[in-house]
Amino acid sequence: MSLTAILRRPRPQPYAARYEGVLGTRLELQILAQHPSAARHAEAQILLEIDRLEGLYSRFLPDSELNRWQSAGSARISPDLAWLLREAKVWQERTRGAFHPAVEAIQALYRHTPDPTAEELEALRASLRAPLWELEGERARKLTPLPLNFNALAKGRIADLACEKALRVAGVQEVWVNLGGDLRHCGTSSLRVAITHPLSPADNAPPLARLEIRNQGVATSGHTWRGRHLFDPRTARPVARIAQATALAPDAATADVLATAFCVLEPEESLALAEELRVGCLLVDSQGKIFSNPCFDKQCTQRLQEVTL
Repeated sequence: MSLTAILRRPRPQPYAARYEGVLGTRLELQILAQHPSAARHAEAQILLEIDRLEGLYSRFLPDSELNRWQSAGSARISPDLAWLLREAKVWQERTRGAFHPAVEAIQALYRHTPDPTAEELEALRASLRAPLWELEGERARKLTPLPLNFNALAKGRIADLACEKALRVAGVQEVWVNLGGDLRHCGTSSLRVAITHPLSPADNAPPLARLEIRNQGVATSGHTWRGRHLFDPRTARPVARIAQATALAPDAATADVLATAFCVLEPEESLALAEELRVGCLLVDSQGKIFSNPCFDKQCTQRLQEVTL
């Protein structure tokens, strides 16, 4: 290619968009493309992929593949749902049960009985310890009467696949997708990410930390994250020590499931697991104490030393 042709080639331009009510949350995206038409096509691919996967993974759509399979008890399932079941089992084992697809049953118990008896808790724990499903080839059989919810893994997976699909559009160089706090970046340049300050009452408080990521996923979870109430699936009791957990991983699905697990585990357990998996971990406990591991610190460009209430 001649120097004249290189000079005449248009410089990539950023394109950004924001949507409310996507999977019940906010979708933010940014695309760097050679032409606006390529950016718009990539945006359309993101929306189509999210819509497709919502039809498979959603617990809120009555006719989603996940809900139809749960109602049937046994069925031939799509490769996407099979991936979700396989990965969920892997992560349940890796996190020592801190991530559990049947945690919805604990939430339901406490909504109905704010102070459950020891007998009720033990009965629920026994159900949670039992096998949940079995997967044989293209068929899956549900083994538990408990409802299954994979949101803590599925939302990150959706962000991953949507981002990767947009990057395959001709003329697109960079893509990042933020789906309700599950962020995935695809491309060769780096992206700066701010981590929300978890305990400050001020809306304009400085961020807890800033990261520089490339081809990675980041997810944040916790009690202060959209007012969630979290439970330990191993004890079937509420947990409150960790106010907020952030995971930095090669993809958003991994970051999503680990951010949830890090809110349940003790800080020392989370840091050890993060080191074992070679991912980043940033924790803030309910007293404002900050914990992080070297993998997170390596990509952190700015961090507060303490959290002031």
